[in-house]
Amino acid sequence: MNGYFEQTLFLRAADTDVNGEWRASGILLAMQEAGGAHSEGHNLGMAALRERNIAWVVSRALVHMDKLPRIGETVTVRTFPKPPQHFFFPRYFQFFVNGQPVGNAATLYVQLDLTTRRMAKPWLGGNEELTCDLEPPLPLPGGIPASDAPAVMFERAAKYSDFDVNGHVNNTRYLDWFCDCFDMEFHKAYALHDVLIHYNREIRPGEMVDLSLQTNGEQSVMKGTCDGALCFAVCGTWEKRKK
Repeated sequence: MNGYFEQTLFLRAADTDVNGEWRASGILLAMQEAGGAHSEGHNLGMAALRERNIAWVVSRALVHMDKLPRIGETVTVRTFPKPPQHFFFPRYFQFFVNGQPVGNAATLYVQLDLTTRRMAKPWLGGNEELTCDLEPPLPLPGGIPASDAPAVMFERAAKYSDFDVNGHVNNTRYLDWFCDCFDMEFHKAYALHDVLIHYNREIRPGEMVDLSLQTNGEQSVMKGTCDGALCFAVCGTWEKRKK
């Protein structure tokens, strides 16, 4: 899988939020689709992995946007891998509008055994040199920062629209859950430019999720647990909009 892969996306109303900007979860969805399409071209897509009862799942994601693309603009999503690190597969993303860079992302993927629901022994289908000559635009995702802010606690049931073909809550939905914690006026006043997500344990149908939200200045941290086990954590950094 040498070199990089690009896809273009015309931003429709359905892809944008109340401000006409690319929805945060839509950025993750575009990453998921571009990475999947790149893998398909090298016999590492969903069908090939299903034959071995495994699937790609994202473990960590770091997204930084210098500028949020708007409705009617065409975004080019560039993605490329770097060599595997033990059970983890680094994959990077760059976003362009009219040839100008607007953001970057770094992710770590693993392969999931669909029976045991645990990490599988990596399978590369002959693509042992899983890399690209481009330099990573961001460091790999680090740790979720600690927050001493008081936590707001609430519950959320994982429902039909949250689940994907792998039978668990899709990675993009956690960012929707995070954004839903803030009201319309907040989103009109602040833009989400930096996101760090850890996916620790999948959430399956019928599970109730305990959520905690801490906000300290322009940084918010949300964690989700099921039966006391940490399932995911999201750290978002907000930027006040210019009037």
